[in-house]
Amino acid sequence: MITLLTKITIMKKHILSAVMLLLSLGCFAQVQEPETEDLTGPTTLQKNHNELSGLDARNGGFGIKGGLNLANVYGDDTDALNPGSLTSFHAGIYAQFALAEKFSLQVEGLYSRKGYEAEMDNRFDYLELPLLAVYNITDNFSLHLGPQVSVMIAAKQDGHEINMENLNTFDYGLAGGAEVRFRMMRVGARYNLGFAGLLDDGDTGLPVGNELMHNVAQLYVGVGF
Repeated sequence: MITLLTKITIMKKHILSAVMLLLSLGCFAQVQEPETEDLTGPTTLQKNHNELSGLDARNGGFGIKGGLNLANVYGDDTDALNPGSLTSFHAGIYAQFALAEKFSLQVEGLYSRKGYEAEMDNRFDYLELPLLAVYNITDNFSLHLGPQVSVMIAAKQDGHEINMENLNTFDYGLAGGAEVRFRMMRVGARYNLGFAGLLDDGDTGLPVGNELMHNVAQLYVGVGF
């Protein structure tokens, strides 16, 4: 258990460092994009509408994203398993809907590979649907937090297919992180914590019981349209 807590603490420290870096970048971007006042320009109502929609909107739009997964598992069964992190990937699309000047709702559809290493690579591919509340601290820096659900579509051990009949193919959990935006580009860090046990009762070929859940640290880039 101490080893598991140490690993989760280290992973959280990595995410915190990435968030602090993103915050610094966000403040820098904010300084680099000063606001200007055009006395003959659009009305306040028009400006508010433009801020909440379109390419230059800080909390609206849609696009594509993808990046790195540092995946592992946690739970009672990790004491004997002693799993190591699996480096993998995620990719997909997102849509962000403005609710107010600083708040928005973001929904994503992702293909995400999770798993762990324990003598062999254990990989589990999911279709993932996060639903995130977004709070814009500045025009360029935001915090994300919300639930997500996932459905497993493939499972492999050292490249060989695993019988998914005895696997729990549905997962749910929480996702949270931070993001910096540079016009069309978005760069972010996120931590995902699954709450559903990975395994049902039965012989899956994996040397663990069902008290095994996913946790994933992510770094990503996105392009908005």
